[in-house]
Amino acid sequence: MSEANIEGNAGSTSPAVQEPDHFRRVMTAWVVFSIVGIVIWAFLAPVILPQGASNLEGIDDFTITLLTALAIPVAMFVFVFLAYSLLFFRTNDRPTEDAVPLKPRPGLQIGWLGITSLLCLFLFIYGMVAFYQETSAAPTPNTLIVRVTAQQWLWSFDYPQYSISSQSQVIELPVNRPVQFIVTSEDVLHGFSIRALGVRIDANPGEMTSTPVVTPTAIGNYTVNCVELCGLLHSYMWEAVNVVDQSSFNSWITSQGGHP
Repeated sequence: MSEANIEGNAGSTSPAVQEPDHFRRVMTAWVVFSIVGIVIWAFLAPVILPQGASNLEGIDDFTITLLTALAIPVAMFVFVFLAYSLLFFRTNDRPTEDAVPLKPRPGLQIGWLGITSLLCLFLFIYGMVAFYQETSAAPTPNTLIVRVTAQQWLWSFDYPQYSISSQSQVIELPVNRPVQFIVTSEDVLHGFSIRALGVRIDANPGEMTSTPVVTPTAIGNYTVNCVELCGLLHSYMWEAVNVVDQSSFNSWITSQGGHP
């Protein structure tokens, strides 16, 4: 073989393997999985969420649906990047060299801060609007007042308008009549919640807090639960809530020794 051929072969190199555009790949996967997750949630939300029974429940269901839809892309951002890193950058051996230093990109930094800031601003404004909608209705002379007392680990209820102060262990409500709950606690912090009516408020020791005025719209049997961890038997701290017609409510008031 001639000297020229040897030099030519020595100088030749194999073509370099081009590294794939990992960022574009992972961003594409993130967008696809986020869209699929939101579509699945849109179909599942009406099935998963319990049926509402008050004028406030629609606001709560829409809020849960909206915030979950916004949370899906955030969760997928973490899951997709983590899964992609585990699949494409895994190695069975110990690393022999340092990784490529990360270089900040102004566009990514501005985009990340801008998107998160807009999301926080939207949630703040939406929360204030939803809070106003729930609290704008003032009690009327026809509003039923129910005083709620929490203690470890039971609820008790008084009806001062009907002279019922025996601390009933059940909530009886007439359908289509506004009601407001005035809530307190005798010992520790509890959480008063009737999910079907869209009612939730803290029961603070030694203080009175009142819920927004809510109108039950569907006759049925529901539950009040404690939603603040309050001790050993917290999960058993629930009572019955019965929404009935007006005549049945009057009969119940009479049976409790009250005056309808």
